[in-house]
Amino acid sequence: MKKIIILIVLLFLSSSCVNIHNADYKDIIKEAQSSNLNLSNQRRRGYKYYLPNHVSVNEIYDFNEVIVSKNYKIYMYVDMVSYYNKVLNEYQTNENAYFSSDITYNGISGYLEINSIKDKYLIEIMYNYAKIELMVDYDYLKEAITNSIVILSTIKYNDEIIENMMDDDLFNFQEEKLNIFDVTGSESNFLEYAEEFDNYEEPEVPDLDLIN
Repeated sequence: MKKIIILIVLLFLSSSCVNIHNADYKDIIKEAQSSNLNLSNQRRRGYKYYLPNHVSVNEIYDFNEVIVSKNYKIYMYVDMVSYYNKVLNEYQTNENAYFSSDITYNGISGYLEINSIKDKYLIEIMYNYAKIELMVDYDYLKEAITNSIVILSTIKYNDEIIENMMDDDLFNFQEEKLNIFDVTGSESNFLEYAEEFDNYEEPEVPDLDLIN
């Protein structure tokens, strides 16, 4: 019976079905948070999560990932330092936003804010010590939010690994840390950083066979 319930939830959350398009944003958030999905198909150093169908991981760089569908790109940053220190910030609803809501659930704090920028919509979702930002057309708003909430709500951290990493230089790779608790709105430094990340190129390694 439990497996059947999980499959029904996944069908609702992970596909572009009629239910998603008819649901409002709060219903989508509530379904994802309350489903208690204990599934994962992506594993990273210090955490794992479930990646829904119809999206795939395109790039990984430290704690940043680019997840793509055919209609948009999801930029995700996992803040394991904030998780380790159990940082908590209170979200203030933005009355000027297209949509703004606290999404705290079972002691895990977060928010969803959507702002209209010209003919696009900037989605910012912070939940479970990770943040996702993306720009989408109106037609893909609910699908993108659904995929993002599934990803963030299924992140499971490995406390032992993270504790061992705290003294590692890996956490100091970036002088300017991204603050996942800040709402950037139309001035999204996060997406500017993501654009730089998209243009990141691995340094060229010389072919030693060609060197005399």
